[in-house]
Amino acid sequence: MRLVDRLAGPVGRLSTPDLSAHGLPRPDTGLYTRVRQGAIPVQDVGLIDAVRRGKVEIVAAVEGFEDGKAVLADGSRIAPDAVIAATGYARALEGLVGHLGVLDERGRPVVHGGRTPAQAPGLYFTGFTNPISGMLRELAIDAGKIARAVAKALPTHR
Repeated sequence: MRLVDRLAGPVGRLSTPDLSAHGLPRPDTGLYTRVRQGAIPVQDVGLIDAVRRGKVEIVAAVEGFEDGKAVLADGSRIAPDAVIAATGYARALEGLVGHLGVLDERGRPVVHGGRTPAQAPGLYFTGFTNPISGMLRELAIDAGKIARAVAKALPTHR
């Protein structure tokens, strides 16, 4: 694996610039090692540019929520417009939001799409259903519903 990681290194550096100065350091492991560990490479569709221009701010991990603010791992508190937890192919929601009472007995969100749980207003879920029409189609539909709901909830309706 080390040889493949070394050979893939230059390609990775060309395709993904170093964003350490913006709070997003390069991974400690090589691309092939991460794939073998179950990571799924994702093509950038604008995040890198948005980070560089200051449109997206990278912050520490969210430890919890208190008084309408996100409590970060570095101890700071912020009032973000949105918090997105992308768990990938493993649901892994219990440790993130299980204490909020927003999951059913199987660990799945009780709502999805543009709806938000009464006990956690502003928290949205997508990708945790298995629709007969297809997952990607459902993700696209849910994404639109969530975006509209978030935009409507913002005080300035950006």
